[in-house]
Amino acid sequence: MWTSITTSLAVTGADLDASAVESVLGFARPAAERTTGLSVHHGPGWWALTVDEALSSELEGQVTALAGLVGEHLTGIGALTAAGRLVQVAVSGTVDRGGPLTLSPEAATRLAALGLPVSFTTLTPDNAPSEDPLDWLS
Repeated sequence: MWTSITTSLAVTGADLDASAVESVLGFARPAAERTTGLSVHHGPGWWALTVDEALSSELEGQVTALAGLVGEHLTGIGALTAAGRLVQVAVSGTVDRGGPLTLSPEAATRLAALGLPVSFTTLTPDNAPSEDPLDWLS
């Protein structure tokens, strides 16, 4: 079982200016955070618009929400990519051994329509690394 799932639009790049990303995409921290389960985070070299469990505890709901928000800003995403930034959908969560993560064909189609790479990051419940990086699959 997966818990603590978050789904983010992540933008990375050397000397990334968070305010420039927010300007290009139209997402500013105060406006985004008025919506429960939606937040903007940034640090040196990265910026993220995140949908978390407060909006939906299921990946399906998070993907639907993020795709709906991001789909309106594909031109800005293209501009960021053209400027050498890596833009991707980043899914993360805590997973028990063998815990499945499912996504409906409809949600997968929504993700595919964005034309962005998708990454998955998993943590174990005790944050202990496994000897086998694919251990969570079994």
